[in-house]
Amino acid sequence: MGVPKFFRWMSERYPAISQLIAENRIPEFDCLYLDMNGIIHNCTHKDSDSPTFRMTEDKMFITIFNYIEHLFGKIKPRKLFFMAIDGVAPRAKMNQQRARRFRTALDAEKAREKAIKEGQEMPTEDPFDSNCITPGTEFMAKLTQQLKYFISKKVSEDTDWQGVEVVLSGHEVPGEGEHKIMEYIRQAKAQPNYDPNVRHCLYGLDADLIMLGLLSHDPHFCLLREEVTFGRQSKTKSKDLEHQNFYLMHLCIVREYLELEFQELKQDGAFGFPYDLERVIDDFILMAFFVGNDFLPNLPNLHINEGALALMFQKYKEILPRLGGYINEHGYINLDRLAILLDALSEVEYRFFEAEYSDAKWIKSKQNQDNEEIEPRKGKAVVRVTPLQKALFRDIKKFVISPASKESKQPFDCATTLPARDRKFVQQLAVDLNLEWKTVQTDDGERFIRLEFPSSQDQDDDSDDEEGQLALMRVLKRYENAKVEDVSAEANQAELQKHYDQKFVQWKDKYYTEKFEWGLNDEEPLRGLTENYVQGLQWVLFYYYRGVASWPWYYKYHYSPMISDVKKGLKANMEFKLGQPFRPFQQLMGVLPDRSKKIVPSAYHDLMSSPDSPIIDFYPRDFELDMNGKKMDWEAVIKIPFINEERLLNAMKTKDRLLTSDEKSRNDFGVSLKFTYSPEVEYTYPSSLVGVFPDLPFCHCVQNVFDLPTMEGLEPYVGLVDGVKVGAAALAGFPSLKTLNHVGSLGFHGVNVFQSESRNESMVVTLVDSETLTNVEHGKLKLGQRVHVGYPLLQEAEVEKVSDELFDYTLSETEPFQVIATPHNDKEIEQWHKKAERIEQFYSKRLGMIIGSVESTISVKMLKGLKKMDDGSLIKEFVETPGIETIHATQLVVDKVISEDERFIERAALPIGEEFPIGARAFFLGDYAYGRPLTVTGSQNNKAQCLISITKARQYEFGRDIARQAEKSCPYIPSYAVARNLQLNPLALSKLTSSFRVRLDDQRVDLGLNIKFDAKKLKVLGYTRRGQSGWEFSQKAINILQQYMIKFPQFIAGVNRNPHADVADVSEYYPGEDCKAKIKEIQAWLKEIDVKNFEKVPYEAEQLDSEAVKQIEQAADALIRSEPPAAAQTMNGIPRSALLKPSDAEQRLGDQTFHIGDRVIYAADSGKVPIASRGTVVGLTTTSRTTLLDVIFDSSFMSGTTLGDRCSPFRGQTVASWTVLNLTDRQVIAFSKAGSSRQTAAKTTSPLTVPAYGMPTGPNGQGQLVEAGAPPPLQGSFRGAVAGQTKNTRGNNIARGNGRSRANGSLPFRNSSRGGGEMNGRGGQQTRGGYTPLDRGDQLDGVVDRNPNFKPRSHQNVPPPASLDNTSIKRGRGGSRGRGDNGNNSRGRAGQYRPRGTAAV
Repeated sequence: MGVPKFFRWMSERYPAISQLIAENRIPEFDCLYLDMNGIIHNCTHKDSDSPTFRMTEDKMFITIFNYIEHLFGKIKPRKLFFMAIDGVAPRAKMNQQRARRFRTALDAEKAREKAIKEGQEMPTEDPFDSNCITPGTEFMAKLTQQLKYFISKKVSEDTDWQGVEVVLSGHEVPGEGEHKIMEYIRQAKAQPNYDPNVRHCLYGLDADLIMLGLLSHDPHFCLLREEVTFGRQSKTKSKDLEHQNFYLMHLCIVREYLELEFQELKQDGAFGFPYDLERVIDDFILMAFFVGNDFLPNLPNLHINEGALALMFQKYKEILPRLGGYINEHGYINLDRLAILLDALSEVEYRFFEAEYSDAKWIKSKQNQDNEEIEPRKGKAVVRVTPLQKALFRDIKKFVISPASKESKQPFDCATTLPARDRKFVQQLAVDLNLEWKTVQTDDGERFIRLEFPSSQDQDDDSDDEEGQLALMRVLKRYENAKVEDVSAEANQAELQKHYDQKFVQWKDKYYTEKFEWGLNDEEPLRGLTENYVQGLQWVLFYYYRGVASWPWYYKYHYSPMISDVKKGLKANMEFKLGQPFRPFQQLMGVLPDRSKKIVPSAYHDLMSSPDSPIIDFYPRDFELDMNGKKMDWEAVIKIPFINEERLLNAMKTKDRLLTSDEKSRNDFGVSLKFTYSPEVEYTYPSSLVGVFPDLPFCHCVQNVFDLPTMEGLEPYVGLVDGVKVGAAALAGFPSLKTLNHVGSLGFHGVNVFQSESRNESMVVTLVDSETLTNVEHGKLKLGQRVHVGYPLLQEAEVEKVSDELFDYTLSETEPFQVIATPHNDKEIEQWHKKAERIEQFYSKRLGMIIGSVESTISVKMLKGLKKMDDGSLIKEFVETPGIETIHATQLVVDKVISEDERFIERAALPIGEEFPIGARAFFLGDYAYGRPLTVTGSQNNKAQCLISITKARQYEFGRDIARQAEKSCPYIPSYAVARNLQLNPLALSKLTSSFRVRLDDQRVDLGLNIKFDAKKLKVLGYTRRGQSGWEFSQKAINILQQYMIKFPQFIAGVNRNPHADVADVSEYYPGEDCKAKIKEIQAWLKEIDVKNFEKVPYEAEQLDSEAVKQIEQAADALIRSEPPAAAQTMNGIPRSALLKPSDAEQRLGDQTFHIGDRVIYAADSGKVPIASRGTVVGLTTTSRTTLLDVIFDSSFMSGTTLGDRCSPFRGQTVASWTVLNLTDRQVIAFSKAGSSRQTAAKTTSPLTVPAYGMPTGPNGQGQLVEAGAPPPLQGSFRGAVAGQTKNTRGNNIARGNGRSRANGSLPFRNSSRGGGEMNGRGGQQTRGGYTPLDRGDQLDGVVDRNPNFKPRSHQNVPPPASLDNTSIKRGRGGSRGRGDNGNNSRGRAGQYRPRGTAAV
């Protein structure tokens, strides 16, 4: 089954089934299953078609580990983590595996040949052959060993992995990965104590997983997969896992859509047997087989993209009432009922036949120059005619034998109402009589046949010889003697039906002749084909519902029979022989082409390539590709011969003795393994890749054989288990349409799920009673209440405000239950209408839901999670989350849910001894040893006793220093300033620094520097950044621009001359010159400076470039080398608030802020980074829900990355901000009683403070302020005081206005007194603390209220006084001259205001 097509069809028909994990909180899961082969392919070659792509094996393994870890971290299963790799598949699957691998090897060879032909330099290393991802290969054996090592490490170190059962079913265990998973679910469900509400999450890329999930009949089942896009793919899209979108497909809501799909069958009296949705789902799974799967080809003319599934649904609804039961009976096909379905579906064949036949007739009519029918043949015998045809003959006979007709040259026109049969008769008669005929169209658009004599007769009327007359008479006599029969309408219809049936049989026969080289008359081959297909339907159904029915059975043809012929095989033998699976090497020889023989043990190489090999015909070098009605190249039928099992095994037996001992072990079967955590067990696990991975010295992981739940005495349980919660009662996080009243109907609604409107039908959900629910009075009742929003993917929120067109309604802060209405202005009214329309449009076009007119909205704070209080209690925290929708239509609000989310239930504090038992690990949040790891050794009086790891080394903040140096060394200049300095048009600058294409010989050549990308929202580290006012450029970017201008001035001048040109021809820049040579020079220079490999990042991100990151890495290495070993120190009386429990990291560390260069410690108890690892922040990216940090850690670790080649391998990782504790900016510090008292004392004795770096407030609102002592008595000038000078005192009881001494060079100091007269200076009595009392008098003395002569002046351009340059005047503060008039000690005259710096009048 075409994977993307089926997924797209499902998503467009049922638009609300998928959930983007990045935007919504996902449910809690009990079990996570990984179909590992999709991960292995993604992490080893990433579908790269580049023949130059290379990746080392150790990097592949690490990438696989990271992928597994990432998926585990997203889902965090509570009970079971099951990883399944494809083992040896049933023979039925090997047909498809063989075709895929032959095609893969051929495509890779062609790509290499093309690259070499184009002159590409090929790496010396052999390319990775993805065909080695097959059981039994050396690569798969290595991978199993690496996975055992990885799982043992995670179970030993990660608490989240310690609490679940971890299972690995490797390539050595027979069976496909997804079916090994389903076998476990099937057998677990058969157990008497099975939990009916177990929550499953299955990761995989195969569309068959949708069917497997549905047939489990467990409603709490989700499929996890990467984001699927259609159309043109972005090559620059980030491949980092942290930036990869993942979706959950909720099968619980798929089930509800299917219930709506078949809702008419649910009506009372629709048919004579009980309606059961579970049985309808089973029939849906069977019908999906008809469009193809991994074991059977699709039935002819049933294609998903041509409406095959919709057609099957329609026919199923029509026939089910008369079937007497369901077709799929718990995995067994009811063949009699299947026959009725096939009869209904066979109608599609007639539709395709008619379309193809009419197309053929149309083409032939065009070839015959607009003739209505194929040209009649002369001399065709006339046996019988109708009365109307006899009358036509007589009229035409008169026209032919009448001399007047020949003389007048008048044509004979037939009536426009002639039926098709009679028109054909006239055409045949005209040919026999040697008349010319043609079809003529009237002015009204009607058509008729016109007969005329040949033009040769115009030359001589006597030219007809006797022989011609005799021939004419013979023809007329033949028509005269034709028997007249009056054919009835029924007989005519029967004749037409007979003709139609003959053509239909010919059409079918052509299919069999072309595809199978035998026709419909060959009954024995046709019977064998149809019986084999019916066997296949039953085999696949057994495989899905009960497991492998037969290992050796397979479908023996490349194509399926016609739908109307499948019934001929309903008597097929359904007794399957179980048999045994192939050995791994037998499967390798059965599915691999000789182009991949390096993967196979060398003992078998000759069998694949030697001309003398008895099975050389199994390995063709060239083969045919048949599109078979498909449109995509990958859907083609690969026409290679099927292997003969007996011949293959006999040929291999002759070579088995040549296998090495290692190869023999790989050719054997193995068992699934279970990994469990045991604190009592401790041993050293040896490295699985010496030199790359270290030994695990403290391994606590125990490996045992994993046994499936026993089925002894049990049958597979099909259907819902008693006690299951479905619909509105479903467990928290599992969406349901039933939380609001609705109806559903199919319609062409044009939903837009994949960036384009669907042309197919969708299930449109319409809310009931939306008019009542959207009333603003209904919304006011929700103010201050906790509700659930985001239907159908509900999330808890708290209502802050209700709005309609005219008012905002909020609760009064002073009067309880009083609603305050705040009116909207015109702009707010317009904005409200736009928002209401957007909500309505989103639900209509994206989700296919008609919610009615939006008359009121609510504004909410979303539930962020539980917040841990200082006393240890947990309360819900509702916040405004940037980037998350907070305005919702009132009619979509759900007041209460039946199943609360247990993860967010508020809880009282536990006793400290329970929360922090002896041996518990935590981090210290006190001022002393902030962020250091500790172990709890006891508790008393609600305080803890701990053993803290203390280091005496000074914590040098090298990260901040290097970040500041990087910023200083790379200042950024706004684009307008760069354009001005370089004398470039700003638009020319913009084009040159981005992608700039010119036209050269009908090709577009990019000559831009590509250091900024507006459409992609990317910048280049160290070169460009996006500021508030636009783009800014560093000196490095400006240097490149200057080089460009110097090397190619004529080109730059051309761009600057016409910056608005879009894809201009190169002749506009180099007229009359060798344009190609000049363009090649520019291209060579651009390649030389290597702009394509500059580091591109989102322009809202903050990141250090590679050079700065390397400096931080070196500084961290130096710190570790010089740091003394940590010592353990016991500390008593530690309050709960000073202990950070790793499992509480998300609740307590989520509000931290970070800057580039901050030192951090990893504090979460799970994830890719070992707990307590220290590192430095080198990048920040903010998403709608969290901040992601790029951190380079002080020590390497297995899941570490290179952060996009910015640091050494295994040193970097991108983590959520809540997983680390900021050591540089201490924001969750907990003060001891002594520390708090010291802070209080400091505030009492000295109000003067200087700000510390960090947030403006600290814990408990105490602030983060550093105490500052009172300054000493200020003497001399300010500058002198700062410099510590004391000899020139101020004052001496002399008024301040008497002058300034230039010797001290003091900064200007101006008294704010405006009054006249004498006043004391600052040299008199002094107070404690170094202050001198200062009597300023009445500050308003002499001020004229509302002075009419007041004229404000600018204080920015005040000229210096004229005396400033007079060196003879002493200007010290105690000297003889004041600042006002000569001899006056005041700054202005009494009673008059004048601005400072103006002359007194």
